[in-house]
Amino acid sequence: MARNCKFDNHWNGGIISFFLQTERANHSLLNSHITRDTCVDHRVAQLLEEKYIGISGHINYRKHPGMMRRSQSPLPAKLVNAIRLLLEKYPVTSLVTKTSKLVRYLNHRQPPLDTAELSQRAKDIEAKIFAEEGDKFAKLSSVELEDVLEAHRKNILSKLRKTVYHWKPMQYDAYTSFIYLLGRMAPDFSISKRDSDFRPTSVFHHGSKVGAGIWASNNIWSTIGEHYCVDECMHMNTIARLLLQDGNEQERVMAIKGVHFRNFSPSPKQNKFSLVVCAYNLMEQPSHEDRSQLVQDLWEMTESYLVLIEIGTGAGFKLVDEAKETLLQISNQVNPENPLHGHVFSPCPHDKPCPKLKEKNQPCLMECSMRNVDFTKKNTSETPKSFQRYSYVIMKKGPRAGEDTAWPRVLQRVKAQKHTHCHLCLPCGKLQHVIISKAKYEKHLYSCARYVDQGDFLPVSLISDPDADSPAEAHSHSLETDMQNQQDSGQSEDSSSRTKCFDGDNSYTLTADIDGDPLRIGPKSNETILAPFSVK
Repeated sequence: MARNCKFDNHWNGGIISFFLQTERANHSLLNSHITRDTCVDHRVAQLLEEKYIGISGHINYRKHPGMMRRSQSPLPAKLVNAIRLLLEKYPVTSLVTKTSKLVRYLNHRQPPLDTAELSQRAKDIEAKIFAEEGDKFAKLSSVELEDVLEAHRKNILSKLRKTVYHWKPMQYDAYTSFIYLLGRMAPDFSISKRDSDFRPTSVFHHGSKVGAGIWASNNIWSTIGEHYCVDECMHMNTIARLLLQDGNEQERVMAIKGVHFRNFSPSPKQNKFSLVVCAYNLMEQPSHEDRSQLVQDLWEMTESYLVLIEIGTGAGFKLVDEAKETLLQISNQVNPENPLHGHVFSPCPHDKPCPKLKEKNQPCLMECSMRNVDFTKKNTSETPKSFQRYSYVIMKKGPRAGEDTAWPRVLQRVKAQKHTHCHLCLPCGKLQHVIISKAKYEKHLYSCARYVDQGDFLPVSLISDPDADSPAEAHSHSLETDMQNQQDSGQSEDSSSRTKCFDGDNSYTLTADIDGDPLRIGPKSNETILAPFSVK
């Protein structure tokens, strides 16, 4: 969604209240701090009043600039017909039954443990056994002790096997590749264009599987001249190629031109691509070192954007977060002009550790709706809407533009009758719980908050404020005191409304100008080019 628009200086403002939730260092006591003077971004309000008024004269807040959700993308008819032709060789009913089993297995996979982690788990088990049975070893002779210790080692290994996930790489033959086609084509197919200025000419698909990413990206960008697809499974490559040939081996002309299939990755130093996508392939790497090397190679091949996607579980998020930290570490070690320098483009509005994981010990997952195609029926029909969870990160080459004016990302929205709870991830790297009331808060912000959902932005401006109070001073204000001050205050509000959030030595102020002075709006660049391949 494009955000580079021209606005006039005009503001129809009011008073807003936010409920700011922060956590103490001991992680056991939460203090609440309320600020009253926050408004929707100045120029967003102007845009809403000029461009989003419907026939009835009411503003359509469903399309405000912070909305980043995707519409449901049905599978192309050409792709559906090709899948039907390929499935004629197999009994579809049997495939559908085994599809559910495969999907469940993929969703419960865990990454392999490193040697250090295995060793630590073995030591923990050994310490527990010695704590329970330590007295038995004291009275044994050396010969008896050797036999007991051997049995003790076997006992440790036995218990270790019961507590460790037995990881092994996925091996697909022709039959299981067709099962994957039925179970994962719809969730893997979807793409969302949010950077209107981005026009990729080449895309590298690492772990391309049955080629869902090829169809999805081609559905959005007509400028792509090359799709370089790499997958170790030749059966997956064969199915992906046949789908592009309308399911007919004799068809020489592909539905999408410029597609190349390989079993091994090209040299990262000699090959560059506008867009690099690695979908559900970090889990296939046998160790942390292999994952780190893969991510570095993909980053080196990237010209603009790198997209990493994994399953929507704690294990999938752990791998994505690990890859993100690896890339940020590389970026921090080079100067901004270096080709390896970059920043997090989405979903985080910052380059700091995930606050949801840090403060709540919870993975940050996204969820979208999807509709698959029911191939058990002769006539093409969609299955009932279901929901797909995923974890992803989009890295962009180059320094972050306008970091101090980014908008907060919505992690969760709870809609009540006359107020809305918004759980936000702020550009200062903190979580914020905002309660926006219909009776007390400014109309634009309240109405925008009613329609945002997970992954959207709340269009308020965050700018640096060097004169902000310290976090300790902000925490000292209680909810009752702040509400009493609001009732006792008879003075008019300042020409700008503001509320503060804190991040160590840095502080940010949510500001909206009422007098018509120029004010910076949200992120300068158009946000997020691509969302994971999932259908809403």
